[in-house]
Amino acid sequence: MYAINHAATALLIKKNNPKLPLFPLLVSVQLVEVFWVFFNYLGWEHFSISGGRVHLDFLPYSHSVFSGIAAAVLSFCVINWGYKNRKLALAFAIGVLSHVVIDVIFHEKDIQLSPFSAKPVLGLGILDYPILNFIIEFAYGIFCWWYFKGNKALLWVIIIFNIIDLPIMLAHGDALNPFVRYPFLLPSVILFQILITWYFVYRYAHSKDDKNESVMNEI
Repeated sequence: MYAINHAATALLIKKNNPKLPLFPLLVSVQLVEVFWVFFNYLGWEHFSISGGRVHLDFLPYSHSVFSGIAAAVLSFCVINWGYKNRKLALAFAIGVLSHVVIDVIFHEKDIQLSPFSAKPVLGLGILDYPILNFIIEFAYGIFCWWYFKGNKALLWVIIIFNIIDLPIMLAHGDALNPFVRYPFLLPSVILFQILITWYFVYRYAHSKDDKNESVMNEI
């Protein structure tokens, strides 16, 4: 799943926990991906390009089931004990786990159970069918917006970013050559996507909260 729709997952969590701040929830649903970016920069994880497609063929430290659970538990402990906020701790842990669960659905078979076992690997492979992938992700993003009861600006953010992602989903063959020559480009693109979706989702989801607050103050 691409950055905008992982970010949209934070809207589901926020809706069920309206008093919690949104930004930590946005971080939680992308924490695993941030790890992947920096592990690629460090050379601990890597991707390959073959058959005209990008394959995330070595990401056991950031995206394994064990790593996701460990990151969720550690996050819960830090927030619960360090910041004395059990509700945020639980919501943050759910956000971290959501990333791995969603990626198992969309990735090809590259999600290991743990960094210590190469087999079995999980993944339903929806990414191998770009148009289907786009339709499902687009519908998911819209659902998250609808469930959150977001404003029109937030809806347009989700729509536009999904459309922008479509050429990346469809990219194959020679279009991927820059990633072969400059491997740092792919994690850099992903990091940029994460940061910019954080900004726009936070900004326009917050405008809804500010509007509701001003209405309540008037009442």
